[in-house]
Amino acid sequence: MPMKTIVVALMLSVAPGLHAGDWPREIDSPQGTITIYQPQIDSCKGNSMSARAAISITARGASEPVFGAVWLDCHVLTDRPTRTVRLLDVKVTQIKFPEGKDEETAAISGAVEEQIPGLDLTFSLDELLESLDTAQKEKETSKEIEVTPPRIIVTDHPAVLVLLDGEPVFIDVEGTSLRRVANTPFFLVQETGGGTLYLKGGDIWYRAHEITGPWEVTGNPPREALDLAAKSQSDAQAGEESRAIDLKSKTGKTPEIVVSTVPAELIASDGPVQLSPIKGTGLLYATNTPSKLFFVIASQDYYILISGRWYTARKLNGPWSNVASDRLPADFADIPPGSERDDVLASVAGTVPAKEAVLDAQIPQTAEVDRMQASSQVQYDGEPQFEPIENTEMRYAVNASTAIIRVGGRYYNCDRGVWFEGSTPNGPWGVCIAVPPVIYTIPPRSPVYYVRYVRVYSYTPGVAYVGYTSGYTGCYVYGGTVVYGTGYYYRPWFRRLYYPRPWTWGFGVHYDPWTGWSLGYSTGWWRPRGWFAYNNWERVHEGWWGPVGYRPLYRPIVGPVYREGYHPVYRPPFPGTSVRGPGYGGSRSTGPLRTTTLYDHWTTGVTRPAVGDRPRRAIDMVSPQPRPAPAVEPRGVANPDIRRIPRSSTRANDVYTTPEGNILRKTPGGWQQRDRNTWKKADDAPAKTGVDKDSKVRQRGAERSSSFRRPAPGRPAQREEKPGADRNRR
Repeated sequence: MPMKTIVVALMLSVAPGLHAGDWPREIDSPQGTITIYQPQIDSCKGNSMSARAAISITARGASEPVFGAVWLDCHVLTDRPTRTVRLLDVKVTQIKFPEGKDEETAAISGAVEEQIPGLDLTFSLDELLESLDTAQKEKETSKEIEVTPPRIIVTDHPAVLVLLDGEPVFIDVEGTSLRRVANTPFFLVQETGGGTLYLKGGDIWYRAHEITGPWEVTGNPPREALDLAAKSQSDAQAGEESRAIDLKSKTGKTPEIVVSTVPAELIASDGPVQLSPIKGTGLLYATNTPSKLFFVIASQDYYILISGRWYTARKLNGPWSNVASDRLPADFADIPPGSERDDVLASVAGTVPAKEAVLDAQIPQTAEVDRMQASSQVQYDGEPQFEPIENTEMRYAVNASTAIIRVGGRYYNCDRGVWFEGSTPNGPWGVCIAVPPVIYTIPPRSPVYYVRYVRVYSYTPGVAYVGYTSGYTGCYVYGGTVVYGTGYYYRPWFRRLYYPRPWTWGFGVHYDPWTGWSLGYSTGWWRPRGWFAYNNWERVHEGWWGPVGYRPLYRPIVGPVYREGYHPVYRPPFPGTSVRGPGYGGSRSTGPLRTTTLYDHWTTGVTRPAVGDRPRRAIDMVSPQPRPAPAVEPRGVANPDIRRIPRSSTRANDVYTTPEGNILRKTPGGWQQRDRNTWKKADDAPAKTGVDKDSKVRQRGAERSSSFRRPAPGRPAQREEKPGADRNRR
């Protein structure tokens, strides 16, 4: 039974000291050296994955290895900050050694299956990213995303757009002579009795007598307003306030304050719009505005990119109409990487950046939830009130601090990427292990649509494995690209408390391949820090950008973001930032290089999985039942603490297995197939079996991982600073 011993040793191996992309891997056994090549992913849905891998065994004293193939079904846990996928609850469905005996293969399979609970392997998230089938995206709802343009305001001078969620709602601030405007994330207060209004913008204060203005700069705000502003900021934001923020453009003018009580976006230029050509295209781009504004020479039309959506007009003052990202003039796809406006390539269907953004939107961020410790605190503004969800039998709580859905006689509470359930709207809330499938039919017109992107993947008696994809934080796949927000306006809740709903417009949200969606909201002459009252004097500003605790990063894009042959999506964190902790601009939650996730906001019971932790046996919940019986820990589990650390092999990572189990390798001279212990020309077999595609996937994944791991290349020398440049950008 020598083969049995070898394969069991392989399956018990784990490499906590290796990077997830270091393939192939080797382990020594009494019988020889075992080499396992990078897994080839056949399918991945939710957190369930099927894969196959080529393996070889070189017996002691032998010069030629014996090749075989192994097929695996498993669950995966993903960790974006480390870009690692961890295999969990692995099952070997088939083992094949073309050069071995059938009875020996059967014995090996039995031995491996006995040892499955002891398996712990990791590989690169980028391999999973490249292997995803984009056809599995949210096709059934993507067509329902709204693309009607908001109110588009155009000015030929620097301006700042201040949004209110309808007409101003004032709430008295206890212990002061001030009342605050509750239905805006901006720091906006008024002296009681209908007195002067004060707006804090960075280090500069504005005042006005009417909410719509005119607003003027003041150097003497009330002491109560100063104290309240300091109280409304987090420690990190207070540190940022010590820096001077230049609000003036090159003309020396302080930006105008533009207030809107309806969804709107702002195109503000520093003087009349100035256009400059983009080399190799028939496009001109606006150089004196941070807006993504273009002019197509052939058609004499303007195009603008807002929240991932394209709009066109013959004149700047409109009317504007939507253009699908796959119907843009061909020149947009020809924008050269490294040019001034390459940051829009992720919003041009068919380009590599767009494909990468779509793939990334489908990767879940996962966590482990302690079913005994994790709990949720829900605050209602008065007695719980529920309203129907359009075209369903479900109802949602309109006056709750979290997203609570009533299904039948039970209540489901989605709190910071974790599902809870209870028999009453007030709980008590227990960790949910079976989300009713009907919840995943909530339409985009509902303000709680985003909970569709949070799932319970599997569980044990003590732990639930959960995850969310980027739809939970407002990133949706639409027409071959990603867009921000559903595009719908949702009516907020206000009685004693104000609960906003997710907004699409008004903050200049743009896609950055390094960090995902970032705030810029149509200014560019200032950093947004210090404008928002994040704690809202009572709570974190949940609702404006989706779930509790989330908001896009502050990261105005300056200069090129794409390079030929370089993939900035996988760029390491910028100098002065930490991979752990809540820094780096706040609560960024999904996508590559997000240094924090919503799971990091939990202090008890919820953790992102560490790669070296021992895996727990999980129960498949791909098709959950409404009320499953308690899980029972399986018997006969091998000792999970037995570990052997493989090393990175010196062999090339060029061996593959076909779905039928044939072994192929790629050489400079072409493909070869293993036949009777020798390599022979493979003809067109790789193309027919999909292995040629697997090779490209592996190469692309390696490029991504390499780009992520190596130090970031120096950025090009900065041109003369223009309006919109962010001197303090990290």
